[in-house]
Amino acid sequence: MRETNWTRRIAKDGVLLALLCVIGMFSIPLADNVKVSLQLYAVLVLCFLVDGFLDALLITGCYLLMGLFLPIYAGFGAGITPTFGYVIGFVLASPVLYFLNRLPIHKIPRLILASLAGTLIIYVSGTIFMMLYLNWDLPKTLLVSIVPYLPFDAVKIALAILTYLAMPSFIVAEPVRKKDNSDP
Repeated sequence: MRETNWTRRIAKDGVLLALLCVIGMFSIPLADNVKVSLQLYAVLVLCFLVDGFLDALLITGCYLLMGLFLPIYAGFGAGITPTFGYVIGFVLASPVLYFLNRLPIHKIPRLILASLAGTLIIYVSGTIFMMLYLNWDLPKTLLVSIVPYLPFDAVKIALAILTYLAMPSFIVAEPVRKKDNSDP
């Protein structure tokens, strides 16, 4: 029985990594140097679905390492670019997303809190890396790397939460808690 659980977990992690790789490649160019991808959406969903925080770290870490050599980043990019800090942010945010989604509070506020905290970590990591990589000041970096994406990221957060809520129970790794009838 125990081997079946490990097999299921490894298979689930492999599917989530493949999903991140495929979804992460595609982006929609909106303006000069502004392209919107679904990487944030994929990272949020996978961190909500994994069976453990190490799984989240493993998946996002593999994505980071694979993207150094394979064109799996947004816009079929690879390697270290000015936006590489956001991919680092995926790895840094994954355990936070996992643990905040296990808080003993109602499901929707828990998902919103986890999503906002994870997105903030990704923004901070990406902004710091871009500032250092391009030798820009903070206001210019924020104007280029955060401001144009805020409405799109709000939609991605909402879609990730709705996706998670729509998942069948055999896929969702719900937090184990004492029965308190506080979670809908």
